[in-house]
Amino acid sequence: MSTAEPRSPVSVVIPCYNQARFLVAAIRSAKAQPVRSLECLVVDDGSTDDTAAVALAEGATLLTQPNAGVSAARNAGLAAAAGELVVFLDADDELLPGSVARSAVELERDHDAAAVVGRCLAMDSEGRTLPVQYDSIDPARLYQEWLPKNFVWTPGAAIFRRDALRAIGGFPQRLGPAADYAVYLRLARDDRVRFIDAALVRYRQHGDSMSTDPVVMLRATLAVLRRERDETDPALRPDIARAVRQWCEFYGTQMVDRLRGDLKHHRFGLPQARTLATLLAHCPTLALRHMVRKSRRMFASDWTDSRPAGAHARADRIDRD
Repeated sequence: MSTAEPRSPVSVVIPCYNQARFLVAAIRSAKAQPVRSLECLVVDDGSTDDTAAVALAEGATLLTQPNAGVSAARNAGLAAAAGELVVFLDADDELLPGSVARSAVELERDHDAAAVVGRCLAMDSEGRTLPVQYDSIDPARLYQEWLPKNFVWTPGAAIFRRDALRAIGGFPQRLGPAADYAVYLRLARDDRVRFIDAALVRYRQHGDSMSTDPVVMLRATLAVLRRERDETDPALRPDIARAVRQWCEFYGTQMVDRLRGDLKHHRFGLPQARTLATLLAHCPTLALRHMVRKSRRMFASDWTDSRPAGAHARADRIDRD
């Protein structure tokens, strides 16, 4: 990591809802950054655990609000931030040493940029490093690169100019867990985002994360792409249409796998019905493809089981011969 220090003050905003068990590490990773002027704001989004007590004990500035969701919490932090540059660190993630200084300096060098983004390292719920495979990214075509895949897995891998983010209204709350993706696309379509090929944050993967629910994520992602289709140059609509198909394939495959597991264990209720309805509504081609494969396997199995008793033995002998 670069040892250069940014001139601008930086605010690290940490929204937290019932993740006090991870919050200590998140706050400490922020406060350890070698930045002369850095404030750490924790936005307690109506938690029922020890979030507020942990934040105060760790010396963070505490903001509280009734539970309104992560986008509302980020926007509350954005409104209160004193720093000219802002990082949004999820409470279960951790900034890598020196990452804020590096991304802040990059942002200060480019006065036309509104944000700088980088890579993530992955870890499990216990903080153990997980293997990752990065997509290759063309920095000259960030908008087109972002449409079919969100290569910035968590907002902690981004730093924003506070005023530029306020000017576009912050994180759109109606887009739920894809609000950060919407912000990246909104800024990238104006060529105001820069990419650095370096890891800036440790991204924790665990079962409580919204990103593990393919139904929620697909619906939110498609809402983002509909907004892009309506607001961008019509010449980009073929790119957006391809992105829709790729996202449907990505999350649709996860839904199929989830349904297979549920059916195998004889689980079918409202969650499974919701998954199936989403799959049929948004990924009908994928659903049909898997249904055809399943039907072929069932037909082959039924045909094999229905053969005369001696047929199996004769077939075995022919194969051996």
